[in-house]
Amino acid sequence: MRGDIVIKAFCTDILPPDERAQYWTDAVHRSLTRLEVRPHDGAAVRGSLRRISIGDIHVAHVEASPQRMARTRGIIANDPSGLLIVSLQETGSSVVVQDGRETPLVAGELVLLDSRRPYVQDFPSDVRQDVAAVPRGLLDVSDACLLLATGRACSTGSYIGGILAAYMSRLAAAAEVGVCPPGPKRYLERGMADVLNALVVHQVRRGSGATPTAEEALLRQIRVYVRAHLDRTELSPATIAAAHHISVRYLHLLFRGEDMTVGRWVQHLRLEACRDDLSRPELAGATVAAIAHRRGFASPAHFSRIFRAAYGMTPGEWRCRAGHSRLPG
Repeated sequence: MRGDIVIKAFCTDILPPDERAQYWTDAVHRSLTRLEVRPHDGAAVRGSLRRISIGDIHVAHVEASPQRMARTRGIIANDPSGLLIVSLQETGSSVVVQDGRETPLVAGELVLLDSRRPYVQDFPSDVRQDVAAVPRGLLDVSDACLLLATGRACSTGSYIGGILAAYMSRLAAAAEVGVCPPGPKRYLERGMADVLNALVVHQVRRGSGATPTAEEALLRQIRVYVRAHLDRTELSPATIAAAHHISVRYLHLLFRGEDMTVGRWVQHLRLEACRDDLSRPELAGATVAAIAHRRGFASPAHFSRIFRAAYGMTPGEWRCRAGHSRLPG
């Protein structure tokens, strides 16, 4: 141990067979992230793991018997840690599933997984792998980019994939021999984050043909367009996508990293605009229905219902609080 660099080891061989499954599940959780672990065909669980921690980054060398590891919705609800998991296959094969993508992995390939969303890793035979767990906050890429990069195989023969694999392997080897690497941990930590940032960008370009910069520019363009067309009742994901020559599916994908879906975001903008209008003295003579229609709400009843759900009062009550009620809404 040196400063914030820590090495730990776990091995199921030290326990009776009936205690190994729970021990192994706990070891994976303590070393990397919480997962549901199930052996194949009811076989006994075998596994060894040596982990090196450098600041907030963990890198482990794992050897295990055939098993299925799953990050379920239930686990995420009780363990909402935001980690990017890098799984580097050294031997054997596996199948990875995240975000509807089913990706076979063979020796010499790695995959990125986001612990904030469910995923499965299935190992049909004995496996050796290096695994890294990196806090999401250390990366400089958007969630939209991560969504495009996770769950896709990357060859260690590629330039950036090779750099990351070498970095992980050297750190995992240090854990194997129990020797801490020299140098301040902040540089080692930053180095891992920088290479991961580069790999995410590489995966996005390879998987979608769009660079993060282009994607972010498109998202900004869409936001400007929506704000300029809030008064149109026909504004919807379909019309927004058509105006930007993209599919509705891709539009929703762009908003996967945002706090709201595109539909809810449009509704939120309209509600805020109506709330502001109801407080403006110069619009005191306009009815609530007219203000709602002005902002793209075709149904006054629907507008009143969602306004109350959002702000806890009717539009008329909001207007009275602002002191500008002149006519009944």
